[in-house]
Amino acid sequence: MEWRNRWHITIRWDRADNSPAGVAVIERVVDSPARLQYLVARARADPHVVAFPYRQVRELVGDEPDRCNAGHLYGGGSATREARNWGACPCGGHLVIHCRCGDVLADPPVADDCEARRPVRED
Repeated sequence: MEWRNRWHITIRWDRADNSPAGVAVIERVVDSPARLQYLVARARADPHVVAFPYRQVRELVGDEPDRCNAGHLYGGGSATREARNWGACPCGGHLVIHCRCGDVLADPPVADDCEARRPVRED
């Protein structure tokens, strides 16, 4: 898994009749600043658009790990059943998985500039 920046934009028209989609409000999610810039430029150029607020959102994308670093399947028998916690961090956070074998996996990996606090193990 990894953190990715995305932008949510809501475009509002004065009337649904003036919207290209025939509705007064359209919500979009874009993955690049260039795509956001394009939508903002189009909204500014349309005299019937009354608002186009947008916000940046960090989202986790990718599959959760299914094995610990020792190769045990998570969610297996009583010897490999994991404990999951959320490690708070200014980067957005980390899914911290504790395997019964003692292995601890943080996903996404904790980088040098992260300030993640290791959660208490839940048995």
